Amino acid sequence: MNLDRLPALWADLIRAPASLPVALAISASVLALGFFVYRLVFASLSRLAGATQTSLDDLLVRRMRLPARMLVALLAMHAFISLRGGELPMLHKGVLLLELALASYLAIEIAETLIIDYWLAERRKVQLPALVRHLLLTILYLVAGLSIVGAVTGVDLVPLLATSTVITVVLGLALQDTLGNLFAGLALHSERSFGVGDWILVDGVEGQVIYVGWRSTRLRTFSGDVVILPNSIIAKARVQNFCAPDRNCARNIEMLVALAASPEAVERAARRACAEVPEVLREPAPRLWLAAVTPLFQRYVIKFWIADFERHDLLESEVMKAFFRACRDEGVALSPATAQPALAVEIGPPAFAAGPAAGVAGAAGPAADPKAAPLVLPAIVVAPAAPPPGGHR
Repeated sequence: MNLDRLPALWADLIRAPASLPVALAISASVLALGFFVYRLVFASLSRLAGATQTSLDDLLVRRMRLPARMLVALLAMHAFISLRGGELPMLHKGVLLLELALASYLAIEIAETLIIDYWLAERRKVQLPALVRHLLLTILYLVAGLSIVGAVTGVDLVPLLATSTVITVVLGLALQDTLGNLFAGLALHSERSFGVGDWILVDGVEGQVIYVGWRSTRLRTFSGDVVILPNSIIAKARVQNFCAPDRNCARNIEMLVALAASPEAVERAARRACAEVPEVLREPAPRLWLAAVTPLFQRYVIKFWIADFERHDLLESEVMKAFFRACRDEGVALSPATAQPALAVEIGPPAFAAGPAAGVAGAAGPAADPKAAPLVLPAIVVAPAAPPPGGHR
């Protein structure tokens, strides 16, 4: 049989309306043939999904089964309407429109999965940014939609949209912010300033990037809230990425020690504190430097590196607690008040049994234990108030 004559035979067949039983029989045959092809295609796709590492099974088999079944049913309905001589032309155009829309959807989704997910991601190890992917899909769906409407209605909408000044102005004004966010998102993706999973600080908001879209970027803060920032704001703001150029992140904590503390003892305490916390990295090694010396205390800065920024608060607390314990063992006082001069008052028997010149400990009390440790009182550093002029205290 010459297959080239099939279109002519079909045209001759639908030129004269077929009877209802013939139309039903042929449409049922088209439906059965369509479901046979459907099962054959999806069985092959299932085998392909099992042999690859991508999510072809989810994308092509599970997600596309319903559109493919609808397409087969629409093909059978299209055959029935054509055999009946084009009854209900509006219904005929509606069925044709749905057929082309479903066919375009399946074609674009299959191309997306095979090219982006399989060929680029799995074979070439190239991860296409989500924004670029969504932009390409939007363009493809827009072109397919305009082409389908033009093919069914006979009106070419692409030149109409391109040459209409009013529509162009209206769209430009309405999409001004949207286009700004879109191009800002493209710039962020091209520069690779951050990615999903990075911890960043932008516009006073600190959080982990959970989604980067064509319009906005979403951050999950330490409190579990989700903050949505437009890409145009991120493009203009100062962005600090705690996970770049690698996942290691440096943290600084300040500690105040007594003025009389030995720097060597403080250094030993800091080194011991960092060694006691397992999640503090050994390379680069922790550092300590003297930041300031005041009349009351010394201020030291301990710098160490961690591999998980999400735990930085907990790790800073662990290092400070370990430093406190190490300082106690090294005899280093942390309270700034201990850096002041002190008065040592010895508790013991009074120097005189009676009289106005009794000892500081009190002349009339019972004799204290001579072996008791001396009582250390902090010195009064505030100058006594001057007596009022012309008066007596």
